[in-house]
Amino acid sequence: MKMLKKKHVIDKRTKLILACILLIAAVLRFYNVNWDNGNLFHPDERNIANAVSTINLFTQMDPKFYAYGGFLIYLYKFTAEILVVIFSNPSISHDWGWINVIGRSYSAFFSVLTIFPIYFLGVKVFSRNAALLSCLLFALTVSSIQTAHFSTTESLLTLITVLTTYLSLIIFEKPSNKLAIITGLILGIGIATKTTGIVFFLSPMISLGIIFYKETIPRFKTISYLVIMAACAFLIFSMFSPFTFLNWVKFLESMRYENGVVLGTNQVVYTLQFSHTIPYIFQIKNLFWQLGLFAGIALIGTAVTIFQKIKERKITFFIFLSFPLVYFLYIGSWYTKFNRYVVPLLPFLILLGSNLLIYLLLRYRVAGRLLLTLTIGATILWALAFFSIYTQKQTRIAASEWIYKHVPVGKFILSEHWDEGLPIPLPQGNPSSYRQLSLAIYEPDNEEKIDYYANNLSEADYVTINSRRLYGTLLYLPEKYPITKRYYEYLFSGKLGYEKVAEFSSYPSFLGVTIPDDLSEETFQVYDHPKALIFKNTKHFTFIRLQQILQK
Repeated sequence: MKMLKKKHVIDKRTKLILACILLIAAVLRFYNVNWDNGNLFHPDERNIANAVSTINLFTQMDPKFYAYGGFLIYLYKFTAEILVVIFSNPSISHDWGWINVIGRSYSAFFSVLTIFPIYFLGVKVFSRNAALLSCLLFALTVSSIQTAHFSTTESLLTLITVLTTYLSLIIFEKPSNKLAIITGLILGIGIATKTTGIVFFLSPMISLGIIFYKETIPRFKTISYLVIMAACAFLIFSMFSPFTFLNWVKFLESMRYENGVVLGTNQVVYTLQFSHTIPYIFQIKNLFWQLGLFAGIALIGTAVTIFQKIKERKITFFIFLSFPLVYFLYIGSWYTKFNRYVVPLLPFLILLGSNLLIYLLLRYRVAGRLLLTLTIGATILWALAFFSIYTQKQTRIAASEWIYKHVPVGKFILSEHWDEGLPIPLPQGNPSSYRQLSLAIYEPDNEEKIDYYANNLSEADYVTINSRRLYGTLLYLPEKYPITKRYYEYLFSGKLGYEKVAEFSSYPSFLGVTIPDDLSEETFQVYDHPKALIFKNTKHFTFIRLQQILQK
């Protein structure tokens, strides 16, 4: 296999295959982008929508949100203003529901667009067949489909990651001012999307570093390309994230907070799920939710290809591998291990796994064909199973409809803080029709907390849980939450006098086969398809009785 190919012509057959793959990808990503009917169950989507609605073009441009850069925020705002003119609807530019649909549509578009650089990168590094297979598998990748349904940064960052890696290989072949400018502009958009996008400089820097070391061109020229690239990136970043500098103090505060959360030095309740997780192993385990069974082949393909290229001393291969390898070593060590951090790595894993499959197909015809067929079949089934989530009513909406239909007005309903309360506002009813209280479950466990639980449980008529966000973590932290562990165990078993009267789940399913994903990383489930539970107080235990039960 040749490492780098100088020119690649796409024939009609390849164009047709790519067109079919793009259509599959578009259907899986654009279908039902408004899956939550404008309720914004994803906290990052709420933050972005709020930042967009804060802006008034050219008069008030500070989004007052610095965890992300300004590129997507301004893009969504500019698009919303165009739609205001087209539809003569001024609310579009500040309504969170509208803004979110705009953002998700862009996210889906960027995800589909990523197929192009995956193809060209695959051809350049491996082969046409490996490239086409990678495009198909990426189109069917569950984590990419899910990310495309969120108005967040991951789809664009993934596109930029693959594109800059491809451009780095082109630069290695034939560096030029034009390529340096284009790469710099794309890098600038990446950093202006999320400041940590600065890590995308890794591939082009290594490419230029090899050129500098080998002195294939005058070294001053190599340095000039790097300077041009950095200058263009800084220019674009400054244009789309100007308040990084104008509100430097607030930006630094935001970065310190986010960095503390990621590293675990700033303990927050929504990262408790990572308390007993093992670095690297946790992310690898969750790849099987993100990629399906193909994750195993991708990991083996990565190991085999690295070993092969080290043996062959293919230095240029490490331009391709530089970003995913360093990035995984970096994020894998973090305390906080959300699936979204791994998303930019997926195209590289898919390419490496696809290369292995094509190699086995060429070397072992029958066995290779069987393995390829099983891999594609399993990936299709997992994609369709997960896609079924977006063909059903969102579970929080279904649970709220049930409450409005079955729970009399005026009843006392308990929910959980740091999670969405039930019911949510719907045409069928309004939460204000009920007495409501969010239980402060994350508060430290002590004797007072027993009284707190007993008092509220004795007075309430219903307890609602709209995801596993709290119980899925706190049940496994008995050293920190022994009382809360008992609370959940006794609630679920009926010992507290509450009976489960309704459950709403939307697990991935296909042809009658359901795949519970309760063991996945929390964010894989709790935004778009959480399991919602409703318990009714059927025995009405007194405060004293509940206190006695919870003390045992």
